[in-house]
Amino acid sequence: MLKKLSSGYKITSSGLLVALICFFLPWVMQSCGNEPMREYSGLQLAIGSGEGEGYKGNIFVLLSLVAIFVIFFFAIQYTNRGVLATRDTYGVLGTSALVLLILFQQFLTAPSEGVNREVLYGLWGFIVGWLLILIGGVVNLVERNKQR
Repeated sequence: MLKKLSSGYKITSSGLLVALICFFLPWVMQSCGNEPMREYSGLQLAIGSGEGEGYKGNIFVLLSLVAIFVIFFFAIQYTNRGVLATRDTYGVLGTSALVLLILFQQFLTAPSEGVNREVLYGLWGFIVGWLLILIGGVVNLVERNKQR
């Protein structure tokens, strides 16, 4: 299957793997007020911690996981077609740019007053994975323009 992929999808595939693995690693260490610091993985942030804290999850983090599977579906469709389509270029670019913007807005902006937050390696790896997906989308765009 890897031989059938375009150069862009080869880069994107590695980004998908990195992002999927990092989704389950610790993303942030956070405390509010006098509470002790706690680590939260991407999965805990997406669906809630489940420990009666009242945190119901973050829909944007959950959608970033869904987006991984959408891009994976695009890659599978490409292997069946063999020709780069619009969704292989602009779909991958748009999805990855949107996920990166949401991640930066959610986690890399200053936290509220009284909230202590430290970004951990899982989130940095997730961002690197999405940057690879974005680069793969750019490579797909270049390859598609050469095919014309």
